[in-house]
Amino acid sequence: MSATPLDGRLVVDLSRLLPGPLTTRLLADLGARVIKVEEPEMGDPVRRAPPRRGRTGALAALLLAGVESIALDLKERSGRTVLEALLDRADVLVESFRPGTLARLGFPPERLRERWPRLVVCSLSGWGADGPYAARAGHDLTYQALAGSLASTAAMPAAPLADLTGAWSAATAILAALLERERTGRGTHIDAALFDAGVHANLTAWAADAGGRPRKMGERLPLTGALPCYDLYKTAEGDLLAVAALEPHFWRRFCVAAGRKDLIRKQYSRSRRVHRKVAALIRGRTRDEWLALLAKEDIPAEMILTPSEARAHPQTQARGVLAEGPDALPRLAFPARLDGERPRAAPQVPAHGEHTRALLEEFGLRGYEVARGVGRRFSWRGLLARWL
Repeated sequence: MSATPLDGRLVVDLSRLLPGPLTTRLLADLGARVIKVEEPEMGDPVRRAPPRRGRTGALAALLLAGVESIALDLKERSGRTVLEALLDRADVLVESFRPGTLARLGFPPERLRERWPRLVVCSLSGWGADGPYAARAGHDLTYQALAGSLASTAAMPAAPLADLTGAWSAATAILAALLERERTGRGTHIDAALFDAGVHANLTAWAADAGGRPRKMGERLPLTGALPCYDLYKTAEGDLLAVAALEPHFWRRFCVAAGRKDLIRKQYSRSRRVHRKVAALIRGRTRDEWLALLAKEDIPAEMILTPSEARAHPQTQARGVLAEGPDALPRLAFPARLDGERPRAAPQVPAHGEHTRALLEEFGLRGYEVARGVGRRFSWRGLLARWL
């Protein structure tokens, strides 16, 4: 298998921020050509998201490396004409407007299907195309909140789970639609909602909730700290150790190695008293002492690392997913190997609208004035005003 299975496929990306660009980033990693359409004045806000090196933000380096950028004002007829020319050759269109916005710009679903019947269209929105929240504002935190995934720990999430899983589910649906097109010759309109992805990602909570007993806010579930064998504990120095001895043989091995056979039968106890006993046990040794013991006994438990520590860890280095680009900003490779080869994106991050002129020439649209205002001074205040 080639590490670029989507070679020859053209993706037109109208999205911005995190989920849409991550979706097309995954497709680019697999070999697709991605043309990113950005509005002329500001472009994608991820370009300016801190921290930055020069004019490039770290988030932009992770999401935009290897794509081509064209600046189009889709509210102008000339911009829409160029988009039509792009779609004439495209295999996939990804957009992340609120439901109905693309139609108001002149590209309703029926027109897309009639003029470009082989086009796979992925509409990635917060709440989906229907339901009482379809037109409501939202961000990852609110999608997770309504999906119930924050209730167990009642704390800020460590990662934007709905955004990330939403991008992966959108990419998966696009790949399935491309495969289906090989059989039928027809494209598909995909309705991908970040909220749906958040609900799906909360599957362990749905399993735990099947008993029918209403759960309280902050009530921990088996995989969120309810069990003493699967929780976070402080070592003697105060560093956090993640103990994941979920299977009985791992917990028995842990208790025997730690000299606490009395805890073997308490593996699945919900008693806070048992938790306190395990916490006291972990505090009794240093980080290095625990690491040596756990490695010797092959027990699934690891120290919680900072991002800097995780980047330098030998396993991270060996797998090669995380690297540094020529601008000293991070890059992420596709997190799977195909026949031993890991797909990798091109290292360069395009400037805002960098490929506009070249793409107009390639698509036979010389003379179009479609990029007025490119490079105007960016203002977060102005962006927030537009959002609000």
